[in-house]
Amino acid sequence: MSISKFNNVKITGIAGTVPKDVVNNFNDHPNVSQNDKIKTVQLTGITEYRKSTNEICASDLCQRSAETLLSEMNIDPSTIDAIIFVTQTPDYRLPSTACVLQHKLGCSTSTIAFDVSLACSGFIYGLYTACSFIEGGGIKRVLLLCGDTQTKLYHSEDRNVSFLLGDAGTASIIDYHENAHPLSITLRTDGSGHDTMIVPAGGFRNPSNEKTRKIVEGNDGGIRSDEHLHMQGIEVFKFAATTVVKTIKEFMDSINITEQQIDYLFLHQANKFMTDKIAQKLNIPENKVPYSLELFGNTSSASIPLTITNHLSNQEKSLSSKCILSGFGNGLSWGVASVTLDNICCPPVQEI
Repeated sequence: MSISKFNNVKITGIAGTVPKDVVNNFNDHPNVSQNDKIKTVQLTGITEYRKSTNEICASDLCQRSAETLLSEMNIDPSTIDAIIFVTQTPDYRLPSTACVLQHKLGCSTSTIAFDVSLACSGFIYGLYTACSFIEGGGIKRVLLLCGDTQTKLYHSEDRNVSFLLGDAGTASIIDYHENAHPLSITLRTDGSGHDTMIVPAGGFRNPSNEKTRKIVEGNDGGIRSDEHLHMQGIEVFKFAATTVVKTIKEFMDSINITEQQIDYLFLHQANKFMTDKIAQKLNIPENKVPYSLELFGNTSSASIPLTITNHLSNQEKSLSSKCILSGFGNGLSWGVASVTLDNICCPPVQEI
């Protein structure tokens, strides 16, 4: 197994922001019977999630998170050397939204800024990139922004996803820090499963036309067009419960860490049935697996940092926690990281 080990790199702060508008899975979704709503919530563990208005983009949620974090940590934006914006719902086809955020946040023109097009694995990939910059590129501070407004990607009557996916944006400060605890990461990709979660049309491979915009009922009962998100839930579950679990086990063995030594397992918040199954296969007890999905749903690349800040915001800042993080999703792409979180700034989740 290929594992990258980083020294002198530390996550020093994480903040999250969600839209103020709430979708309640018991009260909303008029096209679904109450019995089916109850069964779905029991299976997924997602009682509600947040939905952005047409005017709110992922960049707005990440900008608020960044402003909150910089204020809480008393950080001058001019000290940020790089901005990495991980999203699949950018402001524009071009330019890179990270460039827009560099200006809005008041960062120096010497700041590196670029987008990364990934979803549920995005925080792990973004963390790897930030660590690589710091250890190998002479960079001292990276602002990692992860967020999506994926409620804009699906049809409201597609029950396969309309109970699951919420909007959120996060900001993390990754700093050069002498004598920081080692940080290890492994990344994986299997493009043969790229159609497991996909918006088939509306891009350059299959441009938008009258046919791709037509709303129809699919074989799985989901109502959508080819320009909406299509998700094969069973295939995603198989991938997570087998491939992802295997990778986490091999990663833990490779870095010589046992489940007893872990304080927390922060998983991508896909749905509770899936994440519970992963934790059970890893023999990680329930009290070591924090959740945020009951409040925010599956928030794509934001889900791991959102769960961390939501969980740690009320805890003593100086506490040291040894954590395994794992993000997995469309691509297919997935990754695992081992980090120690101590003296980390985690303000309460904000709303806009």
